[in-house]
Amino acid sequence: MKSLSVLITICILLAFGSGCITTNQITQKSELKECKGMGPLRALTVDTLLYTFDTFTFTDSVLTGSGTLKHNDKTTPFEGSVPFYRIVFIEQSDVSFMKGVWVLPAVAGVVSSASQALSQSSSFEIRRPVSGSSCPSIYAFDGKEYKLEAEAFGTSISKAFEAQTFSLLPSLTPRNGSLNVRVANERPETHVINSVHLFAADARDARSVVLDVNNVLWPLNGATPPTAARDHSGNDVLNDIRAIDGKYWESDLANTTPFSGFHDRLEIQFDLPSNASEATFVVRAINTELITEVYRSVGTLLGDETLKFYYALEHDAQLQSRIRGWINESSLAVEVWDGNEWKEIGRIQPEATAVAFSRALRIAGLQNHSGLLRLRLSSLTDTWRIDAVLLDCSSVKPLAMCPLNMTTVSASDGRDWSKAIARNDSEYALVLPPHRLDIAFDPEPTRAMQKPVYVFAAQGYLYEWFPATPMASSSVSSTAPTNVDCVALLKLLIQEKNLFLPPLYAAWEKNREVRR
Repeated sequence: MKSLSVLITICILLAFGSGCITTNQITQKSELKECKGMGPLRALTVDTLLYTFDTFTFTDSVLTGSGTLKHNDKTTPFEGSVPFYRIVFIEQSDVSFMKGVWVLPAVAGVVSSASQALSQSSSFEIRRPVSGSSCPSIYAFDGKEYKLEAEAFGTSISKAFEAQTFSLLPSLTPRNGSLNVRVANERPETHVINSVHLFAADARDARSVVLDVNNVLWPLNGATPPTAARDHSGNDVLNDIRAIDGKYWESDLANTTPFSGFHDRLEIQFDLPSNASEATFVVRAINTELITEVYRSVGTLLGDETLKFYYALEHDAQLQSRIRGWINESSLAVEVWDGNEWKEIGRIQPEATAVAFSRALRIAGLQNHSGLLRLRLSSLTDTWRIDAVLLDCSSVKPLAMCPLNMTTVSASDGRDWSKAIARNDSEYALVLPPHRLDIAFDPEPTRAMQKPVYVFAAQGYLYEWFPATPMASSSVSSTAPTNVDCVALLKLLIQEKNLFLPPLYAAWEKNREVRR
């Protein structure tokens, strides 16, 4: 028990104190020049190969040097070149001063080639926005301008978590015989895109449509609000969630202590029509930026072991399981009261922090609820803001979605990514900030539709560039140990949420007040 207490103390010091090793992010070209020829330098590629260069040089297209190559826990000598377009993350450490610096974000994050970055004299800087998404931003052209509609694969934080996500694009309108969608990277992170697709469906008889958690498209014809709603603190919140009006219910942060369970809950009630047997339950919401505080604390802990963490995330099944557990806790669980107990019927994953979205669950067996349906929503404290919850008991069938052909892909970095994003395969497009892909689709199949609606699918994953700034509430300890395995400690810390969450919520609450 004593050794466990010591280990836990070390975890707290490391996570919220000085961290393992100080990490500095490159912001000036002069810093990038100073890195040239210095080692070791680590590079992670789209296929999760980890290169360590003891010496290196680079041109506008490749990184060349000698060192080692690690794949599936096997390390072999390496001498050769790696194309920049295959690299998703680069980290350089000065072993004399134990400092780490990000190289790739500085090079490819602003311009398309290293030679351009070195030849231009003006300084450049990548800043972390105060607000915004933490995933690819999806824009639809509405006939006049591009409008932000959705965010893609936001929880796919490495290749091991690669996923395909579907989003409605209600503003998408044909222009000059083309449907135009923009996928943009507007955050300090690396986006690795496997494929994109656009689908159309005819919603001729529907008032509106919604995607469920299985990406099935359902028509809505008679969605009604709840008749009662209370949160975990007993507050009446019906007026906050009865209509899609931009007026959100948000957490009161009552459950942020170790004995609270760290969960928000809403209990809602619907009156059911006498003949109701099935229904579509709709949640209109937006996710908070609590994840930014998580990234900040993780970055403080990892120091220059970020690539080691990402490599472990690709190959360590236990770490993957624990991260999936956190994604699950951050999801919105939906339970139904069956007269004896609460039974979970599904979960809605976090999806967007910059734009509100709607998701649905289908509920069967309503004839067993005696005209009254009780539901409970729960999630990790303050990860969701709820605009509206609605129930549509109309008798409907899902809408068939027709795929549309991709015609052109224009990338702001000048590369031709059309083949890479055409299908789900081993080829990926690498999109760094502030670059974007403008993608056009052929609307011909929609000409026979009375009321076309559009669904955009994107498959891929991302790597977050962890901020180096400590959490606002951290008390930096000058005695915190540094010669430790930070990834192993992080694994323990994310398992012990009673240790990890209280200081995180303290910083989040303080920063939330500042943002207001």
